[in-house]
Amino acid sequence: MNRLLLATTLAGSAALLGSCVRTAPAGVPLVVSAKRDGEGCLIIIEGERASSERLLEIGRATNKTRAIVIYFKDTPYKCLGGAIFTLQRAGIAFVDAAMADED
Repeated sequence: MNRLLLATTLAGSAALLGSCVRTAPAGVPLVVSAKRDGEGCLIIIEGERASSERLLEIGRATNKTRAIVIYFKDTPYKCLGGAIFTLQRAGIAFVDAAMADED
């Protein structure tokens, strides 16, 4: 009885931990750049300037499951958050953000 209880507890704990720990998917991520452009935002993906609609279109067309949004220190959150949200709407499972070095 104690072994069954221990096994059940361990299995339940492993399941809970598994839902908290994110494993990175394999493959090269889709890389998006977000930065300030005057009073607006500049989004660059695959070397082209993109609107939110175009970012959504590219995100839906890709077979990648991960994206990284590179942003700069002065990038407004509406630009960064908008890019992240659009990629999530496109169905990309893992979207990360990283601040670019400005050297």
